[in-house]
Amino acid sequence: MKKVMFLLVIVFSSMYSFGQETLDASDPNSFIFGGDQGFHFLTMNLLDINLIDVEPEFNNAVSFAIDPSTLEAGEPIFSGAGGAINEDLWLNITSRTNGVATYNAFVSSNQPVPAGFELKVEILNAQSVGGTGITGNAVLGEIIISDTPAVIITGIEKGYTDDGVNKGFQLRYVINNSGGGSLPVGFEIVYELIVQN
Repeated sequence: MKKVMFLLVIVFSSMYSFGQETLDASDPNSFIFGGDQGFHFLTMNLLDINLIDVEPEFNNAVSFAIDPSTLEAGEPIFSGAGGAINEDLWLNITSRTNGVATYNAFVSSNQPVPAGFELKVEILNAQSVGGTGITGNAVLGEIIISDTPAVIITGIEKGYTDDGVNKGFQLRYVINNSGGGSLPVGFEIVYELIVQN
């Protein structure tokens, strides 16, 4: 008899609702205006961000190999067709503008290029590899590097090229060194982003 009575108590209890108020989903007022609600305003102040980098970052020195098979007594060391070439470095860009500014990328040396040297750079890929947005257009052809900045990429707005080797713009350096001299200690090639006039 105890089992039957216990079962009747369970059935009798389930007939009464002890839960929360039922929400009528067909009535928008019940979930728009009912229940606990709160709000707050969100503002974001994003400054212009412009970053330029040469990859690989850990060792972005430009080195030129000399092909011994092209060496001949009485000829300059870098006498190969067009000079010695390096295509190992990539230019990566990240830019966020306020919608008004457009940037150009400039290249220069941090000190004068010694007499007897001709150092040139160009972008092999006319468009960036990877990334998204408006990361600019490469200036076509070789640029002779000097301590006066020269434009290498135009029209950089909002976007990024992705980071690292095989991303962004591939750089091709050519050096003609008819005198066989050396670059001064601390010689650097500098890339910078400047607002387009």
